[in-house]
Amino acid sequence: MDFSKLSSNDKLAVYGAVAAIVGAFLSFGGGASFGLLTGIAMLVIIFLPQLSPSTKLPGSKGSLMMIVGGFSGIGALFALLALLAAFGALGALYGGFWYLGAVLGIVGGLLMGWASWKEFQAGGGKFDLGTKA
Repeated sequence: MDFSKLSSNDKLAVYGAVAAIVGAFLSFGGGASFGLLTGIAMLVIIFLPQLSPSTKLPGSKGSLMMIVGGFSGIGALFALLALLAAFGALGALYGGFWYLGAVLGIVGGLLMGWASWKEFQAGGGKFDLGTKA
């Protein structure tokens, strides 16, 4: 696993995935728990071709990243709406690691969504899914 061989979009997606995973653990399965799943999926999409060159992904990397990043970004937006409602209702009493983890998970999810959009556009902007005959 050579981090220097990754493109800038891949590195940005890795940072977002790590932030989403750490945020999910800090929030104890709260608003950022969906980021745990999408973060792991994003890391698999990015690092599997390096770790196992003979393994073929079921589509282009940009298309797969766009699907996972899109789900992550939408989930992060919903988590942000829920977090704002909870923070507004409970005010300053509601904080600590849960709040920090939820915010970190939301930022990581949005970062994965943005990086996957950039990678999708760099790959031509066409969905290429499925295996080739």
